[in-house]
Amino acid sequence: MAMSNLTLRIITALILAAVVVTVLFALPGMPTLIFFSLFLLVGAWEWGGFCRSEIVQRCAYVAGALGIGAAALAAGEAGSQLLLIAPGWWVLTALVLWRLPIRYGPVLVAVTGYVVLLLAWLALFRLFSTPGGPWLFVWLVIIVAAADIGAYFTGKRFGRRKLAPGLSPGKTVEGLLGGLIAATLAALAGSALLGFTLSAAVFCGPLLAGVSVVGDLTVSAFKRNAGLKDTGRVLPGHGGILDRIDSLLAAAPFFVLILSFSRL
Repeated sequence: MAMSNLTLRIITALILAAVVVTVLFALPGMPTLIFFSLFLLVGAWEWGGFCRSEIVQRCAYVAGALGIGAAALAAGEAGSQLLLIAPGWWVLTALVLWRLPIRYGPVLVAVTGYVVLLLAWLALFRLFSTPGGPWLFVWLVIIVAAADIGAYFTGKRFGRRKLAPGLSPGKTVEGLLGGLIAATLAALAGSALLGFTLSAAVFCGPLLAGVSVVGDLTVSAFKRNAGLKDTGRVLPGHGGILDRIDSLLAAAPFFVLILSFSRL
């Protein structure tokens, strides 16, 4: 009997979660940074597909992402300060998405990918260079996952008004509100365990939920622009790496900035 797609998705998700947790807690420090850097380079390969690139151009795009990341790392503190552009960048992205339908040229798609991946990489580098970084990352993932799950079930039960029908027909305004509430509850639970203030958690939850939706819609927009259903086939039942981390790409820089101003 053929394995159902749902079963395949669950098995893949469990294996991926086991690998990530093992790397986070059994191989902390540089191995963790290398692992997630490779993860993002696979994402760069998939992003090259948004430009309808062939293999040679995709390799060049990945090399470019690697070079930009290395340059930012070599710049030291000045490179990490690039995280400060994340709020403006994602607000601008949200406005561009709101102005759909428009067509995106390959230059815009390529530049967007470099900015998105670089900001996420800098955020993870900063996070894993912080004491308790693995636990903070788990908290981030739980908040984003809670937003996604809350939005799915709330939208399925109460969804009426489409949030972005041109990009993701399944998303609703009611689902978004459910996701904001679920993310806030997850943020509050994590803050109690990790010692953050209540005000920081109340601010963190809905903000990360909201920006994670923009990250999701950004990848959806570029997939639709390129005529793709999935970003890749790396993860059986799920699609590509970008299909799974699109929300985290947007949320990670905001999370690190919140930590920086509230505690670190």
